Amino acid sequence: MSAGLRAGFIGLGDMGGAIVTRLLAAGLPVTLWARRPESLQQFESGRFHAATSPAELGRRSDVVGICVFADADVRQVVFGPDGVLAGLSAGSVLLIHSTVSVATCGEIAAQAARVGVAVIDAPVTGARARALAGDLVVLLGGEDAAIEKARPVLAAFAGTTAHLGPLGSGQRMKALNNALGNATGRLASMAVEVGVRLGLDTEWVTEILRTGSAASAPMNSMVERLMRDPEFAGLAARMIVKDTALFREMCADAGVEAGVLGELAGERAEHIVPVLGGPAGAHTR
Repeated sequence: MSAGLRAGFIGLGDMGGAIVTRLLAAGLPVTLWARRPESLQQFESGRFHAATSPAELGRRSDVVGICVFADADVRQVVFGPDGVLAGLSAGSVLLIHSTVSVATCGEIAAQAARVGVAVIDAPVTGARARALAGDLVVLLGGEDAAIEKARPVLAAFAGTTAHLGPLGSGQRMKALNNALGNATGRLASMAVEVGVRLGLDTEWVTEILRTGSAASAPMNSMVERLMRDPEFAGLAARMIVKDTALFREMCADAGVEAGVLGELAGERAEHIVPVLGGPAGAHTR
């Protein structure tokens, strides 16, 4: 661990909260800011400093991670007189863990460069359980020197750090990864529905499909979490809509055909869990 390196973090939801748990366990000095103060209650009091604004968080941090929902949310906490960028000092590093557009990353990097702050796009993949185990995969785009400065923070929660190229490369990889995951999840949901219509026992269908030769992370996630937690399934559907739009946008910008991958990924938002009863062709959101 680099002596004296201070970490700041914004975005304390399902993934962000797990990342912060790892930062605290690593013994890093951590400053947090939350739009909803109750989000801080998941952490032991006295283990972190609660900033009154993103700008204060920036002043107290050398490396800041942002893990909020979408582009507009990232811009809101970065820009403005009370934004993170207003508090960060030259030589600091801003990690964008949110899954957002390459354009947003570029816009932030351009403004950050004026005050000597480096920006890395660093979306993560691996789900909450792997975050808590310190085994996330972090997809990095940016300069080597900035990544090396942030390395002690990344090491607290990452099992793999993949430096994929210049700024924006991490977001492109994350969009592709999510598209495949969501397309696979759509097929998994279809398979469960077909199995039930064939007269097979639902529990055995889901158990075999998630442990046999057709096993996949999306299938396991669907059975273990999405089918059991409607609130989380609703949030996941919103994320799928956002992430599929980003994937299609990135493909269009590069002149690449999104094809069936994009179609199936987009369909999953309307079929987040399989329908186990009702008329054929019915679906849930």
